[in-house]
Amino acid sequence: MINRDDLVAEQLLRENIRRAIRIVQEKRDKEEGVVRSIVRNLLSEGTTVKYEYTSLNQLAHFIKEAVGDPAKPDSNPAFKDAYTDLTSSHEDRETFVEFTLDFADEDFKTIDSDREPTPLGQDFVEKGFVEDEEEEEDPEEDQLVKVSIEDLEDSGGDLTFQPDDNEDNEGEDIFSIGEDGEIIEDDEESSGIRRFSREAYKRIGPVLRRYYLNVPRDAPLKKAVSIGDKEYASGELSERDLFKIYFKKNMILWSERYEDEFFSDGPDVNVDIDSDEEVEVEEIPTGEELGNEKKEDNVTSALDQFLE
Repeated sequence: MINRDDLVAEQLLRENIRRAIRIVQEKRDKEEGVVRSIVRNLLSEGTTVKYEYTSLNQLAHFIKEAVGDPAKPDSNPAFKDAYTDLTSSHEDRETFVEFTLDFADEDFKTIDSDREPTPLGQDFVEKGFVEDEEEEEDPEEDQLVKVSIEDLEDSGGDLTFQPDDNEDNEGEDIFSIGEDGEIIEDDEESSGIRRFSREAYKRIGPVLRRYYLNVPRDAPLKKAVSIGDKEYASGELSERDLFKIYFKKNMILWSERYEDEFFSDGPDVNVDIDSDEEVEVEEIPTGEELGNEKKEDNVTSALDQFLE
């Protein structure tokens, strides 16, 4: 007949052994996770990634140089530097990204039409993509104005009647034109972000232009591709089209990445996997205390086998 004290002691022994095994297993899992992380980093550092199309390789170079490089988290490229400077509001950062995309789109159009891009100096910061057309004033040309019978009758049938050009413009509001051609209201706040965005693009633009110019202009993709929910047949997209599509995607992705990294409201969670914190474990009774030395040997042997 088994003694009640021996039974309780044996149950306590089993529980403590299970707890010891669990602690050892958790420690092994943490160490294995660290090793896997190190291996992944080493592999990523030692692996050269090349994409199927030249345009994407050029875009990847631009992203790493001007936007962000996962292999160099401590670097501070131009886009990251500007984005993280806008700490006042999320709306300011969104506006900055929109302006950057607009500026890039203007550069793409200019380069695609074989025109010289706008110099990114102080004039660009002050005026944006505005051509100095005022200096090259064309001589005024006569405009053809079609006069209806009603207008002629209103003038008493006078064939020398000159209609007033200002009549149709009365009461119309005057708006300013945005970088991408949109009609916008030029308020003081957006004007400040616009100027900030132009200043930042002075550093981003030259890098973008350099890599975009490396992409062949007339080079259609030779096979069908699927991007998002849209299918493109062979020859429907060019290398430069591919560059522009993934440029926008990556700028948005990196904006979201920096938003989560620097402006997330969630609590910081720090896990110290090398912590020396001691885990309290109840003392395992000896065989002598249990009065059963054979049981201790069997359990110890099982634990040693697990740890091997």
